[in-house]
Amino acid sequence: MAELEPLMTRESTDKQMYRLPDSQTRLEFKIYIERSHDALKNKIYPTRISEGSSGSYFVYDSEKKIIGVFKPKNEEPYGKLNPKWLKWLHRIFFPCCFGRSCIIPNKGYLSEAGAYLIDRLLDLDVVPPTFVTFLVSPTFNYSKLDRSATEARKYLKSKFG
Repeated sequence: MAELEPLMTRESTDKQMYRLPDSQTRLEFKIYIERSHDALKNKIYPTRISEGSSGSYFVYDSEKKIIGVFKPKNEEPYGKLNPKWLKWLHRIFFPCCFGRSCIIPNKGYLSEAGAYLIDRLLDLDVVPPTFVTFLVSPTFNYSKLDRSATEARKYLKSKFG
């Protein structure tokens, strides 16, 4: 009988329709971001997770404790900078057998963040807190053009302040 019951009743829909993640969760996330930036300043860089189908990285704090997982959007499954070779082979040799053609390249991260918002709305608590942020690290997989541009900026900054 439970599987026939709706996930949300009329009353819960009215109360929760526009509820976003509570401020405590956002505050905690902001603190984690600050801790990760402190670690990056101390040259404690994210490390790639070997499992999975995309470039995912453990993010550390200054005490080298794992505080989160970061997934660069350009290293998503079937993304052009994905460091996992198996997905590259799938994309090149078997394009119609593997993949998620419904997801626009480099936009899968929005699906994950959206899934978290829906999970919160429905009070399911099965999706871990997921937020969109910006993070830069030399351990991420960048294109040659991006790396060259960064080096040029550093050089110009050192010459002209």
